[in-house]
Amino acid sequence: MTPRMENALALADKCWKKAAETEPAFVEEYIRLAEDLLTKKPIVLGDEFRNHCANNRLFRPKTLHPNVWVSGVKALKTLGWIHPIGKVEPTQSHNHMPSVTQWHSMIYGTDTGS
Repeated sequence: MTPRMENALALADKCWKKAAETEPAFVEEYIRLAEDLLTKKPIVLGDEFRNHCANNRLFRPKTLHPNVWVSGVKALKTLGWIHPIGKVEPTQSHNHMPSVTQWHSMIYGTDTGS
């Protein structure tokens, strides 16, 4: 891993920590919505998490950096809820990246009871 990539991952952790400290309701709802998406779809693109949140009226608080969306996906990977498959072209119009990660849901098909 390059130093640039390591710095980006460290920044993602810092961003998610700030979100958890300053906007815990946002973090809790993000996790709930991510779980909802991951129990319904076996394969999810990285940019689908943000879109799923928007469709469920969860938007990034102005107090948080836009990278909180990437930080949230990293948190889901840390939780073991997703596993990377590869890179694909983004499907969401808000995405400015040339590719996004395609994720395999590790909780697809499970009933969470929530």
